[in-house]
Amino acid sequence: MEPHTRNHGSHAVVVGAGLGGLAAAVRLRHRGFRVTVLERHAQPGGRCGIWESGGFRFDTGPTLLLMVEYLRALFDEIGRPMEAYLSLVQLDPNYRVHYADGSTLDVTSRINAMLEGVERVEPGSGPRFLRFLADTSRLYRIGLDGFVDRNVHRRGDFFSLKNLGLLVRGRAMEQLQRMVGRYFRSDKLRHTFSFQSLYLGLSPFDSPAIYGLLPYTEVAGGLYFPMGGMHALPRALARLGGELGVTFRYGADVAHIERGEREVAGVVLADGTRIAADLVLANADLPYVYQTLLQEPYPRIDRLAFSCSAFLMYLGVGRRYPNLPHHTLVVPADLRTTCGDIFERHRIPADPAFYICNPNKTDPALAPPGSENIYVLVPVPNQTPGREIDWSVEGPRLEAATLQRLEHFGLTDLRQHLVTKRTFTPEDFGASFSATRLEAFGLAHGIDQVGYFRPHNRHPVYENLYFVGQSTHPGCGIPMVLISSRLVAERIAAERAAVR
Repeated sequence: MEPHTRNHGSHAVVVGAGLGGLAAAVRLRHRGFRVTVLERHAQPGGRCGIWESGGFRFDTGPTLLLMVEYLRALFDEIGRPMEAYLSLVQLDPNYRVHYADGSTLDVTSRINAMLEGVERVEPGSGPRFLRFLADTSRLYRIGLDGFVDRNVHRRGDFFSLKNLGLLVRGRAMEQLQRMVGRYFRSDKLRHTFSFQSLYLGLSPFDSPAIYGLLPYTEVAGGLYFPMGGMHALPRALARLGGELGVTFRYGADVAHIERGEREVAGVVLADGTRIAADLVLANADLPYVYQTLLQEPYPRIDRLAFSCSAFLMYLGVGRRYPNLPHHTLVVPADLRTTCGDIFERHRIPADPAFYICNPNKTDPALAPPGSENIYVLVPVPNQTPGREIDWSVEGPRLEAATLQRLEHFGLTDLRQHLVTKRTFTPEDFGASFSATRLEAFGLAHGIDQVGYFRPHNRHPVYENLYFVGQSTHPGCGIPMVLISSRLVAERIAAERAAVR
């Protein structure tokens, strides 16, 4: 399908080729804008990157793909079949949860298997699990229809009697742990169906109940994996953009955005090259855009809460672990204390939670024969002023401790079979992705930083400067940044057409 022609001549410059920037570039080009994407790295993807070493291929960013209807909607909007660009496989189980006493639960979209699993963990919980799914399905619709899946930059879009009624009837604003506790008596199941708020960099003990929509989404919609790895997603969007006529410039480091009185005029690269634009769409992290590219601090930045960070390890292992599934979550004995260390005391937990991704189980081509490519994520604090962590010291300590934990967990003789290894600390989030507090998930997603209260997708002064990505509405995660791309494209198309 050819792009619309009404916006020919309007040049949109997209700063950053993360998933949000790529999806927005595709959508703007389809609406007829001339689009140039500037990316300082050598390839697309941003945080959804790739590292290759010794025949192993590692996804360096997100590893969970859910709510795939939003990915499909992008291709449907353009009029292209998603299957021509991506091969998605539904996982079963979604992931395996390991508890401190050695027991496990396979979380799956097969309801009969889920009922058997929760009954083994907590006898009598099966009917309550079904009620939990029914009630969180309402939270899913409340969250998406009322607050996520539409622009809310006007007060009336967010503050309405209808939205208030939805929140009250769905009990969406009560505490998540209290809500989950109405259905499950054991800490095991309470943690299993609330830890998902960590995907947003938010403690499950401080989250509102609205985030109960996340475990519902996993069970009802399933988890998927793109063959070739998660980096297949940005590659597919870059290919689609190229076919539509989007111009991509890699190794193009934007130094600053040129400002006028009410509009921006373009961008200037680090090498002094000036690129004029009718509008600029920034996919770089929002506080960085203000502080560095606009050279003005983000308003009230000292009052904003940031998500937690992550310590990542990419391990190429020259042996197989037959019992290790694609996704594994290891829950510590005292999850509340672990989360308190991360979010309140700002220290590395003594007994951390950790997550293991072994995508070789789904796509053997990601590792040499007889080998595994293992990705490990440990949630850790962000870099809060006055409570800084020296990662040059703590990084090697946490690496050694994590390797030891992994062997104790069941990855026997892991260190003896390492072929290649790389660690990625919070410091790297700052260096590679300009994360202001070395955070992994952008601005936090507390109730005072979502919807209308989250940074809007257009600058309040510069009327042709827009934003897309995890630190603007609606938030972080692949589905959210895809929604972000659609919302900002719709707003640009409406406002720039009105200007013309």
